[in-house]
Amino acid sequence: MSDFWRLWLAALVMTAVASAVGCFGLPAAILVQPPLAAGLFYVIRRRIDGGRAKVGDLFAGFKERFGESVVGYLPVSLGSIVFGMVIGLATWLLMMACFGVAAAAEGDDEAVAVVAAAGVVTFLMIEFFLILALSIFCLFFFFVPLAVWDHPGSGWEAAKASARLVRDHFLSMLGLLALFWLISAAANLVGMLACCVGWIITVPAVMVWFYATLVYLYRSWTGSTIINVK
Repeated sequence: MSDFWRLWLAALVMTAVASAVGCFGLPAAILVQPPLAAGLFYVIRRRIDGGRAKVGDLFAGFKERFGESVVGYLPVSLGSIVFGMVIGLATWLLMMACFGVAAAAEGDDEAVAVVAAAGVVTFLMIEFFLILALSIFCLFFFFVPLAVWDHPGSGWEAAKASARLVRDHFLSMLGLLALFWLISAAANLVGMLACCVGWIITVPAVMVWFYATLVYLYRSWTGSTIINVK
């Protein structure tokens, strides 16, 4: 709150850039989003340490930790591709099952309708668990954009450090993720009630809160002050 608007603007710029880059395909997102996240951590870390938040520092990740960020986040990037393909296949099968339910209802065939409905429920459960599995997998790499500042020149070391940290504090991180989902849902609801314009305020604000929380947790659990930041 002491520097709300600068932090909010940095998160808003990050969201806008990441969304724009996403339009150019997955390769562009893989190269841009990880250093952007590292840059936002840089901005927030400076503010926590008593410095002034500068929106321009959002691009520090490109200047100082570009390779480490991209490499460290590869497990998430590749995992998202694989999970995305599986979820896409499950969605296609779900649509086929829905068409089966509709056709059975029109034909008044109760046996086929029951089987098709069971298929719909099954594929919905499969999609739910796939999305849950992807979220838990990504959870292990939440600290990568922070760890890259402690592991210059080694993105894999940053990825392994993040995975070890989450493994050692898994339940705490799972609780934080659930809390983040709840707060995001509440904030997005408020933003939607404000004719959707409120999202411009709530989404970046919640992102800053979440990133700042990760900074405090990282320092508390590792004893590191990320001294390699210039």
